[in-house]
Amino acid sequence: MRFIQAVALLPALAVAQEQVPLGDRVQGWFNKAKSYLPTATPVVPAVPVVEKVVEKAAKIEIKTVTPVNLTNWQTILEPASEPQDWLVYVTGGNKTCFGRCAQADQAFNESVLLFSADSTSPNLAKLECETNQVLCSAWAAGAPSVFYFQVPQAQLGEERPATTLHAVQLNSTTVTPETIYKVHSEKVYENEPAYEGPLHPTDGWLAQNGLLLPLGYVIYGFSSIPSWLFMIGISFFSRTFIIPALNPSINRRPSQNHQTQTPNPTTTKTPPPPKMADIDRSAPSTTAYVVATAILAGITGYFIGQGSSLGLFSTKEKEGWPNSYNVKVHRDSSDEDYESSEEEDDEDSEDEGDGSELASFDQSAEEVKLVLVVRTDLGMTKGKIAAQCSHATLACYKYLAAHTTGSSILRRWESQGQAKIALQVKSEEDMEELQAKAISLGLCARVITDAGRTQIASGSRTVLGVLGPKSVVDGVTGHLKLL
Repeated sequence: MRFIQAVALLPALAVAQEQVPLGDRVQGWFNKAKSYLPTATPVVPAVPVVEKVVEKAAKIEIKTVTPVNLTNWQTILEPASEPQDWLVYVTGGNKTCFGRCAQADQAFNESVLLFSADSTSPNLAKLECETNQVLCSAWAAGAPSVFYFQVPQAQLGEERPATTLHAVQLNSTTVTPETIYKVHSEKVYENEPAYEGPLHPTDGWLAQNGLLLPLGYVIYGFSSIPSWLFMIGISFFSRTFIIPALNPSINRRPSQNHQTQTPNPTTTKTPPPPKMADIDRSAPSTTAYVVATAILAGITGYFIGQGSSLGLFSTKEKEGWPNSYNVKVHRDSSDEDYESSEEEDDEDSEDEGDGSELASFDQSAEEVKLVLVVRTDLGMTKGKIAAQCSHATLACYKYLAAHTTGSSILRRWESQGQAKIALQVKSEEDMEELQAKAISLGLCARVITDAGRTQIASGSRTVLGVLGPKSVVDGVTGHLKLL
């Protein structure tokens, strides 16, 4: 009986099934069948791939930003064996930028990463007008801005080729790292006409006649004059020259032969007040002379102090650093004499040589660096090591300057930031092998011999300095560990 009732319900179930659209039913069957099939899942990059990407980014060498000053700007803009582009960022402080360069400074510092990732980027430099006001005055450089120099290749036996200069002003409130980077990447500097005026650092007639820096000192001197001094000068000039010229009778006294007429009492009137021109000038008092002398002495002392701070009145080098004080050296900090001067023979010395082993490397345009190899078996303190490395640096510089006149090695090293790397070696024998190998490759290799006045025995060979192209130097010292 129950089976018969179920059979009766079959037509109703069929009708209910048919109420679902055929397309939806087919889609449902397809989705159900699809769920039984294996699906492809996205492949997550393996950890080593990510690490490789990070490692590649970390290998980008940050470009050196060379500080521009009165001692090296001519070397930077000197034509070399290859043409060079220099992007000089001009900034300042409260006196030269009035506190508006903070955002621009941050943008430039961040743009260095963008320039470092670009193999075609120019050399980077920074001109700080707060500490180089004379140079900024000579260049007529306003902060913040970018000076883009295109230094040509040097031509032997010919006049110095022209250096193209484009000055790009930066908006101190809207500048970004991309803004500074686009000066090079999108050649924004070409939108500004090339400067060819008399204040051009290398091609202007002032620079060609040696008058650029003197003009910078003059402009800096006028900018250092306080405003109140101008007011005093204008007042003095107007009262001394202009007023007498406009009123010739101001110094005219009445004639002694002038006859005084007796006034008629009936027609006497009250005389008008005397005019300025009728007042006789009296001689200056002693107080006026004292005040004028004091003002003149103060102004003269002010300008003498300004000139002395710029080194105009003396060529004597400062005795100490940084403020010309006589600094007492700690007993164990270096090998300098801290009580009395010693004989010259007792000072640290380097190996002698005639420079015949040096190669020119003029055909190489790669980075130049100085490696300082320090012996760790001597037990020198940090101060001692610093002093010995300073001796080695100066020894390499003096040796190259004396024996490679006209070589581009020193010029490139100075313009690229004077890179220095301190490495370690464990014995004198290893140091001698490194020096011999460096000399065989034509590198400058100088060894410092200690005088034995403080920590170690006299005659100990402490530091080896090797200066030359990066790839050649790495072939000698590339296997050593950092100090």
